[in-house]
Amino acid sequence: MAAGPVAIPSAIHMLRTTTVLLFALLACGLHGGDGLPWHPSQAGYHDATVALAEYCLEQELNSEAIRLCTGVNGDRAKEIVAACADLPDEYTAEAWGGYLDRLEATQRRRAQGAFDAGNPAQDVLTICPDYAPALERAGMLELKGMGWLAKAEHERLSPLAIALEGAPAKQEREVTWQQPWVIIGKTFCLVTDLPWSRAKKYAEYLERFDDIFFELIGDVLPRRPHPNVVWCCKDAQTFVDFTTSLEFPMGKDNGGLHVGSLGAVLVNAERCDFVGRKNKSWDNLARTLFHECAHRLVEIGLRGRRGGMDAWSLASTREHAWIVESIAIVFEDLQLTKTGYKLKGLEDQRDWTIKAWKGKDGKVPELAPIFAQGHAGFADGTPISSTEKYALAGSVGWYCLFENKEYRKAYLYLLVDYYRTDTRRRDFAKRFGKSLADFEAEWKAWVLK
Repeated sequence: MAAGPVAIPSAIHMLRTTTVLLFALLACGLHGGDGLPWHPSQAGYHDATVALAEYCLEQELNSEAIRLCTGVNGDRAKEIVAACADLPDEYTAEAWGGYLDRLEATQRRRAQGAFDAGNPAQDVLTICPDYAPALERAGMLELKGMGWLAKAEHERLSPLAIALEGAPAKQEREVTWQQPWVIIGKTFCLVTDLPWSRAKKYAEYLERFDDIFFELIGDVLPRRPHPNVVWCCKDAQTFVDFTTSLEFPMGKDNGGLHVGSLGAVLVNAERCDFVGRKNKSWDNLARTLFHECAHRLVEIGLRGRRGGMDAWSLASTREHAWIVESIAIVFEDLQLTKTGYKLKGLEDQRDWTIKAWKGKDGKVPELAPIFAQGHAGFADGTPISSTEKYALAGSVGWYCLFENKEYRKAYLYLLVDYYRTDTRRRDFAKRFGKSLADFEAEWKAWVLK
């Protein structure tokens, strides 16, 4: 796994920026200006934090305002906590996206302060992983649509970059993993050694998937610009070697994964195609791409870019990790047509599991033990198999989003809170308006129909 952050020395005098001025700059979207104090021990560091909380208070992002001000000294921080206590949140794409814009702008200016004070580039990048001067000092080069790359990778890949818009129907050159297609769309960059006809098709699929994803849940989840790179290996062994080189080693039987800290999706096309032939699916590679890219859109939309240990904080969650897979499973069976799309239910592999629950010896799993699991617990195959967990998570997501829409808001708000790593401020009944037992009875009656 990637190394953790290095502590940054704090013995430096910085000009203090007042809360009022900072809030005005952030609210107006003016992201320039002098660097800010970058360490909590420095005078003025929390002015920027309180300014972010002011925005959250104004936008009814009350839980985030409380989280920001908790532990911060000063009368205004205490006033904000008191003002937000017991108030509900109103998560909208505009409000939450605006908050992440301001948070990232603040982190850039903190990184600027650390950089101007002479801190090492790698230390600065733990504050803001996208701070361009530090990346340049570290020897990185930017490839538009793909992000920052080591110099050798930039030299290898930049001549291969092709804009999806206007890309030709045919390409003649030989393609290998060392000389792949690098197809840059408006949301995703697809890097692959698939034949050109398939590469172009899936790059187009991803752009359409992005549009459909936000058509369906874009009222709550913001669409945020950032390079989202999909590395799709034609051969299973290439996938094994590539994921190992990234320190996320996968086997030949793994279809793919999303790595939030890299802002990337890694896919094994050979395995996906094999499973698709076995299951006679519409397009199992597309299914895997939609699943993993849903993870990508949710994470960049709800967490934004995080540096240092904050990039790994989702691994510390203690409940409701089911919802991460739930939202991705909902989009697995998206089937694209020439003029539109079909999204009618869960994909066949999930339905197969649910049908087993309906059998003579079948039993629908209880929700409470699964909902109580955090990241580590959900990844373990207890108290039911991972296959059953995925079917359960997907069916609950589908039920809330499409079958009983009175739960849609509660479901999506729980998704936001999970990615905020703050789910315990409200219990299930407060979120969903009824007890878990009553919700489970309704869901079970539906899933057994």
